[in-house]
Amino acid sequence: MPLITIPLYVTAAYAVVWLHVRKQQNAKQLWFGESVSLEKAALKLIAIRFVFVVALVWLVVYMFYPEKLFMLPVEHPVIWLLILVLYPPLSVIPQELLYRSFFFARYAELFPDKNIMIIASMLCFVFMHIVFGNGIAILSTLIGGYFFADTYSRTRSLRVVCLEHSLYGYVIFTLGLGEFFVFGVAKSFVM
Repeated sequence: MPLITIPLYVTAAYAVVWLHVRKQQNAKQLWFGESVSLEKAALKLIAIRFVFVVALVWLVVYMFYPEKLFMLPVEHPVIWLLILVLYPPLSVIPQELLYRSFFFARYAELFPDKNIMIIASMLCFVFMHIVFGNGIAILSTLIGGYFFADTYSRTRSLRVVCLEHSLYGYVIFTLGLGEFFVFGVAKSFVM
């Protein structure tokens, strides 16, 4: 675990405690949304977005980084499988706790307009990814951050937004852009 992730875990733990104490939410309330029907509607939108994004990412990698297309699953299948398993619990859930569940609860009074809240959440999410120091990470998190904030705004479901975030992460690492989202030693495995 890179040292850079420690602040993410500490802050996510704080967010869980804050949500529990201030909003009286337990783990079940954090994970499930306001209603199953809202989640089902969101899943349809997620599916449509996902098809479009997969095609777009494939096209970008094919045109600009053809040597990277499917490189990780082909050349390092064990690392790729580890990423598929570990990415959601070690990266997605802490990020979504912070940038969706906590952010939306903590700053609801500051951003009462739904659209402004979505943009604020998205911009904070993008800002966190500046540490990767490349335009691919920034552009990807700008788009993804909007999608995730929009989904959370519609559903208040941490599980649905984590599913969506995980799917996009899988696409990034499977199609060849994973190196733009890793540090140091981990980068040597995905390049």
